[in-house]
Amino acid sequence: MSWKQRQAKKAATRRHAQLLRAAHSVVSRGTLDRSVQDIAPAEVVAVAFGRYELRITEDEALDYLNAVLAERGFPLRYADTAVPHDITIPAPRNGQDGEE
Repeated sequence: MSWKQRQAKKAATRRHAQLLRAAHSVVSRGTLDRSVQDIAPAEVVAVAFGRYELRITEDEALDYLNAVLAERGFPLRYADTAVPHDITIPAPRNGQDGEE
């Protein structure tokens, strides 16, 4: 393993530990203040940036939040999959969709 590979592995390990600490902090505060289900992944994003200057997506924050919730025996959170209710699918028109 080269020096660069070792440094990259150390950086990834450090980043992972920092993000887990941020998620632990958010969940600890959340259990004291309110219900665990009210904790948003955006809180993990904010703490990670504020403490460690790490920019992460809400999807990644949700993964770390779920890791801490699972470790503590709380139910997992799922990504919001909002589906618009006004979707209209146009009917195929003769001659334009491969039909003759």
